[in-house]
Amino acid sequence: MAGSGPQPRARPTPTVRRPDLRAVALTLLLAIGAPAVQSAAPSTANADVSSGSGLDRDDVAASIARIEGAPELSEEARERLTGQYRRVLDNLAALAEAKGALADLRETLAEAPGQTAAIRARLSADTPLAEEPLDLPAGTDPAAVQSMLAREAAAAAALEDRLTALEQGLEETRDALPLWRRELAELRQRTLDLDDELAGALAIGSDGLEARARRWLLESQRSLLQVETQVLEQRLAGADARRELALAQRDEARLALDRALARQARLQAEEERLRRAESERVLVATEAAKAAAADAHPRVRELAQANAALAEAIGVINHGTEEAEAARAETLSATTVLTQDLANDRQRIAAAGLNQALGRVLLDQRDRLPDTRELRRQAAERANATAEATLAILSWREELLALDNGEATRTAADTQPAEPGAGTTLKRQLDEQVARRIDLLERAITGGERQLRALAELDLAADKLHALALEYREFLAEHLLWMRSHVPITQQSFAALPEIIGDLIRPSNWLLVLQTLGTGIAGTWILWLGLLAVALLLAVDRGLRRRIRATAAPLLRASTDRFGYTLRAIGLTLVLAAPAPLLLAVLGLVLIDTATSNPFPYRVGDALLLIAPGLYYLRAFRLLCMKGGLAERHFRWRSKTIQGLARALDTAIWVLIPLGFIAALVGPLGEVQAATLGRLALTAVTLGSAILLAISLHPRRGVVRDALADAPEGLAEKLRYLWYPLAISVPLAAAVLTLAGFQYTAATLFYVWFEQFWLLLGLVVLHQSIVRWLLVTRRQLALRQAAERRNRREAQQKAEAESGEGGMSPKPDSDPAADDQPVDLVALDSETRKLLNALIAVGAGVGLWILWSDVLPALNVLERITLWSTGTTVDGVARSLPITLADLASILVIVTVTVIAVRHLPALLEILLLKNTGISAGGRYTIIALSGYAMTAVAVLMIAGRLGLSWQQIQWLVAALGVGIGFGLQEIVANFISGLIILFERPVRVGDTVTIGEQSGVVTRIEIRATTIRTWDQRELLVPNKELITGEVINWTLSDQINRGEILVSIEYGSDTETALRILDAVVSEDPRVMTDPAPTVMVHAFGERGLDLMVRFFLPAMADRMLIRGEIINAIDNRLRAAGIPIGLPRRDIRLRDGAADDHGPSADAVRPGDAPGSAAPGHP
Repeated sequence: MAGSGPQPRARPTPTVRRPDLRAVALTLLLAIGAPAVQSAAPSTANADVSSGSGLDRDDVAASIARIEGAPELSEEARERLTGQYRRVLDNLAALAEAKGALADLRETLAEAPGQTAAIRARLSADTPLAEEPLDLPAGTDPAAVQSMLAREAAAAAALEDRLTALEQGLEETRDALPLWRRELAELRQRTLDLDDELAGALAIGSDGLEARARRWLLESQRSLLQVETQVLEQRLAGADARRELALAQRDEARLALDRALARQARLQAEEERLRRAESERVLVATEAAKAAAADAHPRVRELAQANAALAEAIGVINHGTEEAEAARAETLSATTVLTQDLANDRQRIAAAGLNQALGRVLLDQRDRLPDTRELRRQAAERANATAEATLAILSWREELLALDNGEATRTAADTQPAEPGAGTTLKRQLDEQVARRIDLLERAITGGERQLRALAELDLAADKLHALALEYREFLAEHLLWMRSHVPITQQSFAALPEIIGDLIRPSNWLLVLQTLGTGIAGTWILWLGLLAVALLLAVDRGLRRRIRATAAPLLRASTDRFGYTLRAIGLTLVLAAPAPLLLAVLGLVLIDTATSNPFPYRVGDALLLIAPGLYYLRAFRLLCMKGGLAERHFRWRSKTIQGLARALDTAIWVLIPLGFIAALVGPLGEVQAATLGRLALTAVTLGSAILLAISLHPRRGVVRDALADAPEGLAEKLRYLWYPLAISVPLAAAVLTLAGFQYTAATLFYVWFEQFWLLLGLVVLHQSIVRWLLVTRRQLALRQAAERRNRREAQQKAEAESGEGGMSPKPDSDPAADDQPVDLVALDSETRKLLNALIAVGAGVGLWILWSDVLPALNVLERITLWSTGTTVDGVARSLPITLADLASILVIVTVTVIAVRHLPALLEILLLKNTGISAGGRYTIIALSGYAMTAVAVLMIAGRLGLSWQQIQWLVAALGVGIGFGLQEIVANFISGLIILFERPVRVGDTVTIGEQSGVVTRIEIRATTIRTWDQRELLVPNKELITGEVINWTLSDQINRGEILVSIEYGSDTETALRILDAVVSEDPRVMTDPAPTVMVHAFGERGLDLMVRFFLPAMADRMLIRGEIINAIDNRLRAAGIPIGLPRRDIRLRDGAADDHGPSADAVRPGDAPGSAAPGHP
């Protein structure tokens, strides 16, 4: 690697070599500059460390010391020069390491041929694996064999690790060859650039500290680049030799591993034989003891029988252990084979690319892959077996502990016989059985622990196989979609098509299918059970249809309508659709499970299983549209929509399903069959599906016409030019791909697309069902409220009638309707529908991701399509980062997801998380706004990462933005920052009542640039955020919504002031909306022009209805004062009459008193 000094920008490698004059000039300049360098830096003893560069570490260190002690240098110059010299030291250190690596590489390359020949010779001289004897000493017990087996297992694990490392090294070397060639070209170009810079530095001829530092830095970099170039040249030149050596080492390691595994297998077999023989001996002895105790004491017989059962359990444990070890060996072998197959397939693709022949190989390999579902099932079974073995071991240990604590002695004492002299015999028999029990328990515990170890090792091997199968499956999914299955249809010969059709309809083949079914009848109960279920369903078909129609009768009246009827209709519809698909599935299972020499019955069964789910979906949706069914009665769909959907579903059932069966049947029968008749059938299915969808989903003539017309502003109507072409493009593209030879790709895309189609239809039914539940719930609430209102009216009428008879007509204290708080059904329905739509959208997204997850790995091929490259720095080294088509696709996905998330996720967050919490509306708005900003920022960072942008690359943009902000964007940025301050500090929140200048209103939105305030006259006022931070703002509801109201009342002079004050105090105190703490105050305010001014001050708990409450209090004061005969002071005006013409300047200054209304006069005054 080059040093960390300044790196010159690389230029494209020239296609014409430079003239020799340049090298001559450089040599002369170096010769001229050499004496100066040598005089400034005399040689020392360790000059050979960097002999290739002409520099010495001690000279560089001395120069650093002189710089640090030079008083004439400024601090900045000293740091700069010291840094340059230290980079020279770093380059010299890297140069020494590179030389050592070069020497080691040359030595390795020189010895590689001899080592390879020696390894090959040893491999040729080795004896076959079967001739190696086991050489176990006589009388070896199972424990000794187990110890030897553990050592062999450890040795085999070490050999396996070495083999894995060698194979990984081979793969890494193969992948690194193109990188080495590209890096070698870059190093040579950088060396030429350094030659130019070094020539320029030597041409200056200066010998100052700074010139010397730059010259040494360039020389050290050039020397380092030269050695690195030699290292890469040696690597490329000796790649074949090192590869042959690595292959020989791999073969030797594989042979050693095979020997170790073979010896391990023989030791394991010997251990199993010895343990089996030992278990048989124990079982024979236990059975003999059981037979001998047949006439003994009942307690002795009971112990003997328990010992015999335990001996049998030990045999079962040993057998289970043998099965687990055998399964582990098979799993390891399968893992080895699969690993080698994966490596071979990777090499084939790297060598031959994505071609048709390799595609067939990969398809066959995909069919041979282990079933991951079966592996998971086996893992669950092993988990159960492990749990059972663990519990059994714990139980045996508890029993063994009890026996060791004297349980046998207590048992013998408790079972003393009545006959004299028989106690000694009984005790002896019990002691023998207990001793045998203890021995069996110890053997059972040991065997159980062995079984647990075997199960754990099997789990480890199976997990490795499962992970490898998933990796292999993902690798195949990544490449198979881009490979041709057959030649294009223009190059395909259809000469064998008549024969294929004849073979398909040949009666002998279908007779064989019937014979296979007949054989399956005697061998399996699935067929009988399935046929019985189909017969029962067909027998109750008419009854089910009547019951479905009967569920619609109670829906006609709101009082009898229940959502349970809809659920019952859905269940009956699903059952009614089952007979035909169930029959196909049962027949398919029987044909697959019944083995025959002819593959035709198996393929028929496989095809039946493939089309059975599709037929069930179609039948279910078709019955959904039946007369009087769910769509018509429960979901209230229009008749035209139901009829159009029914016709489309009937066409799919009677046309597409048979074609799909032919395509599924013919494809696996052979390559010629799949390329001819299978291709035509698949083309017909995909093309027919595209035509059917184009007709059915047309926005103006299809089944969705009425739904789009009902919501002209809806998202579906706005995006009809997007979803309609997309709906028909995938099956149409599948048809084109089939004709082009990409039959596997077309079948995969078509299958996933229609699985997605069923998902969307299922979500539509789910959505309609929930909407139906909302409708029923809303109607029930409305009925309940209507009943409550009717009951209140009846009760009120009854009370009025009773009061009329008694001669009294008391006025109720309060209006019952005022105490009733009915549920806002419209708001409830709106919020619930929003939540429903959001949940349906989330469910659709998750379902689509699951369905397309098997296809998404194929998009990894886009990583190989480079659009452009950008420079980046990795560990201080300039690198070229390619921007691929996958990066561009990822950016589009990020932008799309971000736009959708910013628009819809905040609302979903409010509905799901914040609506029912104690967070205020302003707090919810803050969280939602900040979440939108956060999602946008994360998206920008992700896009920058995909484009390879770093701070060094965008700092010029930041600088340009700084200049722009300084000139013309400062107000916009100030408003943006102020908006963030408002959201974080929250001096103003959504819902607050504020006053800015002469304007008052409620804050409705806080956006990036401005805040929206809705004034009392319902006009929206846009206030720049900066004014809310820097200007004066009155926030009436910031920390406390308590506000004070004032009312000024003028009474005529001479009125009863005390009575007026009491009236004012009574009016304001009796209002329940006025706070008692702080208490209202009433006082004489001033001598006014209209009369004596009285002031009423009171406090309200909230700003809501403030003006309304004030108006009601004023009205009450006016009524009470009129009732008390206290007149309100009226404005007065003095009018002077004089002779002569009117004054041109209007009335005199004292003609009108301040505060009087012009043109008005108090009653009774001139």
